Amino acid sequence: MDAQPPNNACIICGGEKLYTHLFGPAAKIEEGTMGSSRRSVAAGTVLRCRDCGFGFQQQRLSGEELSHLYPRMDTSVYQGELDGRRRTARRHFEIVSKYITKGRVLDVGSASGLFLMEAANAGWEIFGVEPSEELCAVSRENLSGRGQIECATLENSTLRPPFDVVTLWDVLEHVPDPVQFLKECRELVNRGGYLFLNVPDLDSREAKILGSRWPLLLPEHLNYFNRPSLLRCGESAGLKLIRFGRRKVWFSLRYIQSRLSQHRFTGTNLLRAVTDTRLGRTVIPVSLGETYAVWRRQD
Repeated sequence: MDAQPPNNACIICGGEKLYTHLFGPAAKIEEGTMGSSRRSVAAGTVLRCRDCGFGFQQQRLSGEELSHLYPRMDTSVYQGELDGRRRTARRHFEIVSKYITKGRVLDVGSASGLFLMEAANAGWEIFGVEPSEELCAVSRENLSGRGQIECATLENSTLRPPFDVVTLWDVLEHVPDPVQFLKECRELVNRGGYLFLNVPDLDSREAKILGSRWPLLLPEHLNYFNRPSLLRCGESAGLKLIRFGRRKVWFSLRYIQSRLSQHRFTGTNLLRAVTDTRLGRTVIPVSLGETYAVWRRQD
């Protein structure tokens, strides 16, 4: 899982026609500055393949390095957006329920367990793996003994397949070798079972309009996709695409203002007077420029 893409070839299609999609200084990733708690918008240099459209960080952390960072990451800001996270988790479960309504589900990167709570409430048998020690503890508390949650990476998990569904919400962009990772996930799914995921989409309207200020440009995001490269990645892993789609996420006005200010959007500091009031807790749907994909294991 620690495969590093050579700077002269794409790890999805093997193409050697690479170009610099975004140039930036290498960002230092520390436990307290990842994800929602980040204090910097530096995202490093992103290279992109002209053949399939896949993008990747030029300076990539290895799987071993990431395994030391994620267990102790600061989750305070993430947890502070609980209302929005619940709405997003509900939307994820609605997507799954369009294709299958009951069974065994494994949520990889299960965070605080909000998606699994939706599944458990609907009668699913639930399992989760989450490397963050804090989020894993919160997940177990939220689920009140329902299901099985392991504080581990997928590679170190002892959870046993088969599962009817495997979900990867906000996961594939973090792994060193996305094709190999999907192959491992595929082996966990029943024949005829489903795999659901979402990823940052470099061809999305939001990514194109916002450019270097696109909020999904993060140093811990090793991989960036578009639909052709994601299709190739899934097919290389032995999965059959059922559907591409887009979905919104929910954030509080206060969180949105803080991120806009961090990216130095004009006028956002004026919004602070509003978002510092009770109104700042209001959650609204936001399109970040992601693609979700529904896959099926055929053989």
